Amino acid sequence: MGAICPVKPRLSIAFMLAVASALSACSGSDEPGSGGSGSGGTAGTGGSPAGSGGTGGGAGTTGSGGSSGVGGSAAGVGGSDASTDAPGSGGGKTDAGPPAHDGAVPEDDGAASASYVCSLILGILTTSEWFGGFEKVVDNARWEIKFQDSAHLEKWADPANAVWSLPITSPCARNADAPDRIVFMGTNYDYDTVELFLPKYIAVLNNIKAKYPTVKRLDVMTYTRAPGNQECIGANRSPYSYIKPAQDEAIAKFVALNPGFVFAAPKWEVQACSDFTLCPHLTGPANAVISKTIGTYFLTH
Repeated sequence: MGAICPVKPRLSIAFMLAVASALSACSGSDEPGSGGSGSGGTAGTGGSPAGSGGTGGGAGTTGSGGSSGVGGSAAGVGGSDASTDAPGSGGGKTDAGPPAHDGAVPEDDGAASASYVCSLILGILTTSEWFGGFEKVVDNARWEIKFQDSAHLEKWADPANAVWSLPITSPCARNADAPDRIVFMGTNYDYDTVELFLPKYIAVLNNIKAKYPTVKRLDVMTYTRAPGNQECIGANRSPYSYIKPAQDEAIAKFVALNPGFVFAAPKWEVQACSDFTLCPHLTGPANAVISKTIGTYFLTH
C-alpha cells in the first residue's frame, strides 16, 4: 500500500488535465473565429462563404467544427467570419449579400439608350421645332415624331382622338409602327391642380399600352420653361412661359405609380426670357441650343 500512494496522486492529476482539455475543446465560442484549441475538426454543415449562417457546424474529434478544429471559422460555427448582419440559425452571423434595392432606378447609359430600336416622340408644334436639331445629335435612324399644333394632354388622353392617327414624321429605320420607347410631351394651359393633370397622364399611359404594346419605357417631359420657372412678365403670352407646379407634381406622382416604366425628363429651361417668341415657342437660336441639350440627354437615357 505504501508503494501505491505516490502513484495515485499522479493519475488523479493527469485525469483532471485530460477532462479539462476535453471540456475546453467541446465548449467552443459562438463568436466568429474563436472556439476550442483542438485540431482535426470537420468543416461543419453551415456558414457558407456567402454567409448563410448554418447550424453551427459539426464538431471535430477535439475541435468545435472549424476546418482547423477552431469553432466559428468561415466554414464552422455561425457562417462567415467577415459577417456583420443578422444571426443565423446556429447563433452565428450571416451576410445579407448585396445591399437591398432601395427602389431607385439606376442611371441609364449609352448602351441602354442604344438598346431601343425605335423611339417615338408625341407632342405639340413646339416639340417639332427642336426635333430637327435633336436628330443631328441622336441616332436619327432610331427616332421619329408625331405632333400637331395644340395636341394637348387631354387629346392624347382620349383613345378615339384623331391625334393618335397623325402621320409619323421622320420614321425610324426599323419598327416605325411598333416603337419600344415613347417620349411624351404633355401640355395643358388651363389645368392647375394635380387632380386635373394626373388622371390624364394615367389615361395617356393606358392608351399607349393599348396602341403600342411593344413599348418598354415612357419618358414624360414638358415644354422648355422660363429661367427658374418664373413667368416671363412682358413676354408675348407670358402665362405660357412657365410650367404650373401642379403639373410637375402630377408627373412626379405619375412616375411613382409606374416605377421602372415611366420616367420624368429634366425640367429644361431657356437661358433668358428673350428666348421666347410667342410663348412657349422659342427663337431659332434658342431652339438650336435646346435641341442639343435634349439630344445629349437622350444619348444616355
